[in-house]
Amino acid sequence: MAVRALIAIPARYGSERFPGKVLCDLEGQTMLERVWRAAIAAKGFDAVVVLTDDDRIAQECARIGAQWCMTPSALPSGTDRIAYAVRQWFHDAEIIVNLQADEPLVPPRLLEQLRSALDHMPHADVATPIAPLESADEVRNPMVCKVVCRTDGTALLFSRAPIPYDRDRGVGELSLYYRHIGIYAYRRAALLRFAELPPHPIERAESLEQLRLLLDGATFVCVPTQATLLAVDTPADAERVRAVLRGQAML
Repeated sequence: MAVRALIAIPARYGSERFPGKVLCDLEGQTMLERVWRAAIAAKGFDAVVVLTDDDRIAQECARIGAQWCMTPSALPSGTDRIAYAVRQWFHDAEIIVNLQADEPLVPPRLLEQLRSALDHMPHADVATPIAPLESADEVRNPMVCKVVCRTDGTALLFSRAPIPYDRDRGVGELSLYYRHIGIYAYRRAALLRFAELPPHPIERAESLEQLRLLLDGATFVCVPTQATLLAVDTPADAERVRAVLRGQAML
């Protein structure tokens, strides 16, 4: 069967702040298993593949029954890992979702909405989710990526800075501010273009890889969501996810 719509889950063992985090236990399942189960539950995709360079993650894939491929350790990012796999093995893939292995609360419906957004906007190169920001502290927090959208719902700019900036107050009405969530549905050409481009100086300054394609002229369609997501970067994040899964806390 031709794989035309693919969900790819780049998963590496090394992490500066939380080594081995993709294999941490989250209420009876590893984080990787939770992400993979969400991906296989999403409708409209032909395959889900985990991409790694570590035997421990490959062993976990074998345990849960996930398809996996070994990719070179030298690849600089998860997106580059996906581009490599698409070139090597998925020659028919035209829509490719980049789903990071540290998003254990991702709902399958959101992945379906990203694919649908590309179906409904033929000129868009990438679809990505955004969510309203709920506090001025989040707006000011450089760990939270903000996005400003055009009137047609496409991204104008991503930044760690509080954008739009209110001249008088710094942070204006909260209804103006949106968080960018780092999940992407790429058209094949856009994904491969990313891998060919050198990092942009502004991308390096912000440490936001999506700026590479945006500043090259790619069109990002932003998909609003109310879904509760929590990317796991630290052991404390993992504990917050466990609490949510136990129904003992709200994000």
